[in-house]
Amino acid sequence: MAYITVTRERAARSRRRSVWNLLLIPSYVIPWFLLVFASVTALGNLYAVRHPGIQFRVLPDTIGAIFMGVGSLFAWFGPSMIIANLLVSAVPAARRALDREAAGVPGSDRAAANRGLLKVSLLLTPVGAVIALLAAVLR
Repeated sequence: MAYITVTRERAARSRRRSVWNLLLIPSYVIPWFLLVFASVTALGNLYAVRHPGIQFRVLPDTIGAIFMGVGSLFAWFGPSMIIANLLVSAVPAARRALDREAAGVPGSDRAAANRGLLKVSLLLTPVGAVIALLAAVLR
């Protein structure tokens, strides 16, 4: 029981209260969507070059298309979050508010968050890209 109590108290102390956190949502979703769409379009074009004679709009109706889409989603997950942090930190009022919130919780500042996201990106981006590229090249 002590573990749960301590965890709840720590969560209550570190709870985010700034409305500027809401700016992170579109700052993340829009770049993620654009990067994934650009990747899927490029992979679809690569598939069309490798497999001439197959008609489709963006992605073919194959299992490989699912891997191209999912691989792209995972590949751009971390980089899009880093972009979101950079975009939100470009707004001075948001940067001050988020820095104030992060001051009380060790390891929650922007630099630490971006380092953690970079570590995640170093794993997810190559794996997602390899899966997506293999799906586009292979039949």
